[in-house]
Amino acid sequence: MSDDERVYSEDDNMMVDDEETALEIAALQDDETLIQRKKEFINHKAALSTLVEEVSQKNLDWVQRCDITSMSPLVVENTEDDLDRELKFYQQALEAVTRAKVNIKEAGIPFSRPDDYFAEMVKSDSQMARIRQKLLDQQKSIQNSEEAKKQRQLRKYGKQIQQEKIKEREDKKKAALDKIAAVKKRLRNANTGDDDDFDIDVNSDDEVKPGSGFVGKSKNGRPLPNKKRQIKNAKFGFGGKKRGLKKNTAASTDDMSGFSVKRNKGSEFTSASKKGKAKRPGKTKRQRTN
Repeated sequence: MSDDERVYSEDDNMMVDDEETALEIAALQDDETLIQRKKEFINHKAALSTLVEEVSQKNLDWVQRCDITSMSPLVVENTEDDLDRELKFYQQALEAVTRAKVNIKEAGIPFSRPDDYFAEMVKSDSQMARIRQKLLDQQKSIQNSEEAKKQRQLRKYGKQIQQEKIKEREDKKKAALDKIAAVKKRLRNANTGDDDDFDIDVNSDDEVKPGSGFVGKSKNGRPLPNKKRQIKNAKFGFGGKKRGLKKNTAASTDDMSGFSVKRNKGSEFTSASKKGKAKRPGKTKRQRTN
């Protein structure tokens, strides 16, 4: 590198350093001015009053202004209570609407929409139909959900009732079995001669109650049924042994009271050869006769 070039490079470096120093000084001065600068607020009451008079509409009628000032100031005890604050706003707005309605009626200006007034809808009929269908679908889904919930509760209640019925039947069955076991125990005690807790009124066989259907006693001391019952028993039977009733015995074999000579000599007892019908002659014999 030559001497001239070296001199130029040193000069350039010095110029860059000077520029950076100047920028740093300017930045420090700006910060000082920003820190020291303060905004001054001036309340120009006269100018503000003049502007208020210029924009004031006191000379106009109320129908053109439509402004209402609340008669009672808005007082909210707890500003953090959203419900109380919104209720105060609602009461204030309701008061303003009531007073505005009276003023409009006094001015004779109609404000209610006529019954035959049809305003153009902002949304199209197709869009409103889709919205209506969406609302209907939502309502139907809610109804289906409620119905399913109700059915689940009914099934749960039905299962509970079924379990109660089963338990009630089991309790009744257990009580009946306990009673039967108690009666069997008393009968066993009675058979063994132990008469504790066994009090049964047994009528004597010697007594025949009137109207009981018995007219007397048999040889073994049992009561006999009436004549009508005896006839039916003799005709139809009254239980007992059924097997071998038609079997021959020595007495039935020796009994010939039912034998009739006349009946036995009749045609129904003759041999089949004597009373049988003549057979038809064969084909050859019939041809010869012809």
